[in-house]
Amino acid sequence: MIVADRAHPAVHLGPGTQRLRTRCLARRGMLHSECEAFDHLRISPGACFDLPGRDGTEAAWYVLSGLAALLDCPEQPHRTLAAGDLLLAPDGRRVHLHGGPFGAELLCLTVLPDGISTELPPRRPDLTRP
Repeated sequence: MIVADRAHPAVHLGPGTQRLRTRCLARRGMLHSECEAFDHLRISPGACFDLPGRDGTEAAWYVLSGLAALLDCPEQPHRTLAAGDLLLAPDGRRVHLHGGPFGAELLCLTVLPDGISTELPPRRPDLTRP
């Protein structure tokens, strides 16, 4: 696993006071790992985050605090996500979030789909070597 050592997130500026702060907490560093990435995201009030998704991955978005509106996603119904909510984006589906009145803070875990991860060789320690 490759762990990010940056102390500060990347800040993306939008119109007005819109800000998007992203920080990669860890990325896949092994060939046979189901976990692709673990990311932290802060969306300022009214800011937009549009992630088209990647083929061959699935994502789980967990809302840590605030509100985020899920918009403009044909695969997902329009809804508001609050702290404690989990949004699943299977099959590389698009995620289009808007920060609520006080913004939102989320964690995203991106993994390989079950169909791919079950085909990976088992990872267990080799106990035959000293």
